[in-house]
Amino acid sequence: MSGKGRTWELTPTKEKISIVALRLFSKKGFKGTTIKDIARRVGITEGAIYRHFTSKDEIVNYLIAKISNDINLLIREEVLTQRDIKSRISKLIEVLINYAFENPDAFRFLTVYHILRHNGNNGRLPGNLLINMFREAYKKGQISVTPEVALSIIVGSIERLFILWEMNMLTIPRKKLVEEVKKTTLKALFNRR
Repeated sequence: MSGKGRTWELTPTKEKISIVALRLFSKKGFKGTTIKDIARRVGITEGAIYRHFTSKDEIVNYLIAKISNDINLLIREEVLTQRDIKSRISKLIEVLINYAFENPDAFRFLTVYHILRHNGNNGRLPGNLLINMFREAYKKGQISVTPEVALSIIVGSIERLFILWEMNMLTIPRKKLVEEVKKTTLKALFNRR
């Protein structure tokens, strides 16, 4: 499961508003995107947007919840079901890279709003599951770096690689990229001095 093509249980207009808003927020930011911009791209009036969302903030909160739920589901189903911490980290890298490349607007939105962090938003954010996984592994002596460093190494690397991919500077196939990130990350997280 990659997260690609997940269905949004919405009316067609609300779905279109959400998808267009996601694209605009991910490229122009929250402040740089107006309700008028969203309405124009959707092909409706500003008033029509307010029949589906009460404000721009509500659209952002909806998108945060939607994307967080999708990624949390991927983490629970594909990462946390792995037998040991090395397998979990390997699968996490694969899941996040695939999600980023298959859902670029959503991933860009994540990086713009930094919602992979582990605090805030009532514990719904993907970072909560990940930081807890790393805390448990660190407490058991299974990884050699602090949980925050482990999370930063993985998420930061994937964010940078995503940027290179968007700039057409990434020339290696995704499968090889995943393997190289896995190898480098595992070495960094499990290298004991």
